[in-house]
Amino acid sequence: MAQAVYALCEELQRNQSVSDATYARAVSALGEQGVIDTVGIAGYYTLLAMVLNTARTPLPSGALPALAPFPR
Repeated sequence: MAQAVYALCEELQRNQSVSDATYARAVSALGEQGVIDTVGIAGYYTLLAMVLNTARTPLPSGALPALAPFPR
């Protein structure tokens, strides 16, 4: 199941859509409602990440960044 979810999300982010084969594999693993829920969660996560990045939201006090800052 994890591979089907990963493939669905990765292809969706890369292409803003998924192939029939990826969709069928995801439906087989999650059911149609599970696929729609996964797409919704991925879209919501993307929205939040874009808002936080655009607003340049700082890390909480005392938190160390997991990655090097992106050059701006």
